[in-house]
Amino acid sequence: MKKIILIAVTAVVLLGGGIGGVFAYLSLHHPKQAAKTLPKPIYFAQLGDIVVTVPADTSDPTSTYVQITLQFSSFDTNALTSFDNLQPIIKSQVIALLMEKSAKELMDPATHDALSKSCLTIANQVLNKAANYTPPNPFTAAYITNLVEQN
Repeated sequence: MKKIILIAVTAVVLLGGGIGGVFAYLSLHHPKQAAKTLPKPIYFAQLGDIVVTVPADTSDPTSTYVQITLQFSSFDTNALTSFDNLQPIIKSQVIALLMEKSAKELMDPATHDALSKSCLTIANQVLNKAANYTPPNPFTAAYITNLVEQN
């Protein structure tokens, strides 16, 4: 009877030690995951409907109306306040950019990426220069949300 109890106690101790060893091994080789950080929220500033009269084509003297709406994204809420205050300057420079182009060129989807980048550069330059914005270039992207041509 003593042998059976001794064997049973030894088996329980060995089994418990084995299970404890497995848990220790798994916890040491699988470190806890770092706490997930939440992504920064993105804020958008909108440059309302801009309507310009541009030539239909470089060889066509007739003019056509082009309406464009832009949005600029930033991770900084202060950039939106500065943008609102400086919106007339940004809008006038975007109008000047649009007036250099023809309707055919503006409506071509192949030029939209370059146009967005040019508008982004304008918005960042105005904030950097007029508001002495720190850190510079608060807007990370510009999006054309509306582009319409009307003869």
